[in-house]
Amino acid sequence: MEPSEGQSPLERMETEETLEARIRALEERLRKLQEGQGPGRQPESLFDRLVPAEARRHLRAAQRERLLAARAFIDAAIKRTEDQPAGARPRRPESVRID
Repeated sequence: MEPSEGQSPLERMETEETLEARIRALEERLRKLQEGQGPGRQPESLFDRLVPAEARRHLRAAQRERLLAARAFIDAAIKRTEDQPAGARPRRPESVRID
């Protein structure tokens, strides 16, 4: 059954007005989200309020250093793999006896 079937013209007009009002409200929510004013923005602004700017700079620098360290490990593993002759098996760990 279509929305207009069985409805009086007044009911159809109220339904259209209700839908238009809901669309306007949704468009306003979308505009706020796009401008960074919506609920999706709160966690970041809370972090910004709780953590001082200098601490955030240090955290970013520490994260960069962790990533650079991971890159160094990966680069070394790649180099070891490339330096091995084709078909060579990786070296097995040796047992060293300490008296």
